[in-house]
Amino acid sequence: MKIYLIRHGRLNWEDGIKKCIGITDIELSEEGTQKAKSNGVFLKDKNIKKIYTSDLSRCEKSAKIISDYLNIPYFIDRDLREIDMGIWENKSFSEIKKLYPLEYQERGNNIASFDKHGGESFEKCFERAKNALNKLAIENEGENIALVTHSGVIKCLIAYIDKIPLNDVLSIKQDYGAINVVLFKDKKFEILQKNI
Repeated sequence: MKIYLIRHGRLNWEDGIKKCIGITDIELSEEGTQKAKSNGVFLKDKNIKKIYTSDLSRCEKSAKIISDYLNIPYFIDRDLREIDMGIWENKSFSEIKKLYPLEYQERGNNIASFDKHGGESFEKCFERAKNALNKLAIENEGENIALVTHSGVIKCLIAYIDKIPLNDVLSIKQDYGAINVVLFKDKKFEILQKNI
């Protein structure tokens, strides 16, 4: 079976300043909506039976657009939601550096276990994402599925499958609207294509 890991499209930033967004619920931009439509076209001949999506609106809207195009059901799975950034949520990175300089530096030195922002560490996100992937692969074994989720979750899953150290997770490239193709065979995962 193949599992398509899909990142939601570009967001509708209210003030145009890129912020630390985890579980903050922000809508897709028009560009993000168009990307979901083009992802539906790309996936048309991939024989996908079900879509699973994060409960955050940027993913759910993407999943609905794709599901309508493919005429297949989608299901919400909260384990696919983005990493929780705690008190850093919805703050610009320059604001975070100014307000929490020591914590910001510590996160840079050990991103895997850092959780001093009252949110979730990448280690916790990794475990949650890994467990969700394994569960959904086994439940749907033999049928192609798509997971519409977030950059942090997808990077954790790529790190899991490719055995990349979690402290290097931010080096994994994942564009808005990117699709990653994963093969699940003989109880093992293999990434066939990344960030397409």
